[in-house]
Amino acid sequence: MAEQRLAVAAIWRYPVKAMLGEALPKVEVARAGCAGDRRWIVTDADSGERIANKAGPTDPRLRACRAELPRGPDGDLQVTLPNGDVMEADEVEPALSQLLERRVRLEAAQPGAGRFRQTGAHHDLAPIHLVTASALARLRELEPGCDWDVRRFRPNLLIDDGEAAGTDGPAAEELAEPFGEDELLGHRLRGPSGVELDIGLPTPRCVVPTRAQDDLPPYPGLLRALMERNPVDLGNAGTQGCVGAYAEVSQAGPIAVGDHLEVHASQRPAEQVVAATIARALS
Repeated sequence: MAEQRLAVAAIWRYPVKAMLGEALPKVEVARAGCAGDRRWIVTDADSGERIANKAGPTDPRLRACRAELPRGPDGDLQVTLPNGDVMEADEVEPALSQLLERRVRLEAAQPGAGRFRQTGAHHDLAPIHLVTASALARLRELEPGCDWDVRRFRPNLLIDDGEAAGTDGPAAEELAEPFGEDELLGHRLRGPSGVELDIGLPTPRCVVPTRAQDDLPPYPGLLRALMERNPVDLGNAGTQGCVGAYAEVSQAGPIAVGDHLEVHASQRPAEQVVAATIARALS
């Protein structure tokens, strides 16, 4: 496994939580994740309520907006509204208030430790979320009637863990098993820049991938299919349908599409890795 290499097939960031994001050729990765990722969340200016509910409904008008940072993570935010109008900088909050029919503001993330549940941005749980191509391919094989478009899962990285990643031999065959990210639990991925990602937890899926987004229709049967095809025991969190994996950043650096990532294997069983990660996240 130590000689196994994966390839970065695609990179995304989502400057505003719950909005559509942007595909990138390259991104700087720090302890808090991809630069500019989940930097803001939309809140009700009067009640303080966050309008990006993981467990329940998020206004579909918000999900139809696209957030981008065309001049880089330190530049002005640009939001494309559902009607195609493009707003920047100080125009964004008034435009969103009109769209959502209530006064809203953008709440910036506060600095954090760059670890599970303390990422330093508005992530659900971890600084980096990745999905492997083999997991999606296997799901398409098992449930061909379901829509397994990677965009539903809103990852930062799509990892090519098949032959296109330049793999060969028994290690490549191991990672071609149904859910490649599960095989990576506890392992460290190292990029050519020296960036290092520590894979700590399978990604339990909530209702978000079932919702309509971009040009994808709603698919309410997706969670049922995942529970049947990849149920994972997450301890106190129960058994949940998973696809993807969460990672922390142990060494900062840039990642680019096409980069090969070396896999440095863990000596711990996956079950121990998951239990230890959950205990740390809850501490």
